[in-house]
Amino acid sequence: MLYDDLSALAQQLNDNRGARSLMEAFPKTIRIETDDGSALTLSFAGGRMAVAQGPGGEPDITVQTQPLAFARVVRGELDYSHLMAHGTLRVTKGKVSDMVLLNRILWITKRGAAA
Repeated sequence: MLYDDLSALAQQLNDNRGARSLMEAFPKTIRIETDDGSALTLSFAGGRMAVAQGPGGEPDITVQTQPLAFARVVRGELDYSHLMAHGTLRVTKGKVSDMVLLNRILWITKRGAAA
């Protein structure tokens, strides 16, 4: 479910001019480790987002979360800071401040940015 949500969002973001601009400024690899033992990798390079199942290579940022909770962030139902405040998302590697830009990227299509 989370992988499907992220894959669909990646396609939308890769087609959105505003999102591509933000992603260009965010050349990072993010590992999302979920409490059910699975992992996903988000890669941002060249103004594009790619999603892969599994831990991938060495990430810049590692996040531990509940898959259903993070899926709500991806679908634009919750801000990541809500998950952090409730302890359902933790940044275990990298800067918490990078989550601000990731959140902006993930939500740009929900906020009506220009395509």
